[in-house]
Amino acid sequence: MPSRLERDFVALYDLLRPSLLGYLAGLGLVREEAEDVIQESFLRLLAQDDAPSHGNHLRAWLFRVAHNLAMDRFRSSTYRTALSGVDVADLDQELLDGSLGPEELAIQKQQWETARQAIDKLTEKQKHAILLRSEGLRYREISNVLGVSVKRVSELIQRALVRIAGDQ
Repeated sequence: MPSRLERDFVALYDLLRPSLLGYLAGLGLVREEAEDVIQESFLRLLAQDDAPSHGNHLRAWLFRVAHNLAMDRFRSSTYRTALSGVDVADLDQELLDGSLGPEELAIQKQQWETARQAIDKLTEKQKHAILLRSEGLRYREISNVLGVSVKRVSELIQRALVRIAGDQ
């Protein structure tokens, strides 16, 4: 019989995995790399005594760890990006609402592709800020993940939204 701590850990993983996967895919990691980063982030959580103990602080902590691990992979000389970037078709099962009908699902896929193309045109910092915000993180949490001030997060998100709106 699993302990309460084990059940809580599995529940946290199940809750945050889709958001982390979406964020890492938005950064450009292929699915296998994103899954590895998520797994490593949760392993680091298990090993840390100083990780936040609950709520949004823990969520922000996991996003920061995942972000840093992703950046390490991008800097790694062994990392090779896929020629087409993120394989959206591969992520459909995870990121799109499977309860929708075929027409609604096609519309949602088109919206996902349009959003991905718009996000690809942003600077790296803008992309990171807007993707974190889309996952529900607050400005202060985003500033912790990215290591910038809250004011800088506000500027990044504002400029990203202006740039995205200009492309529409």
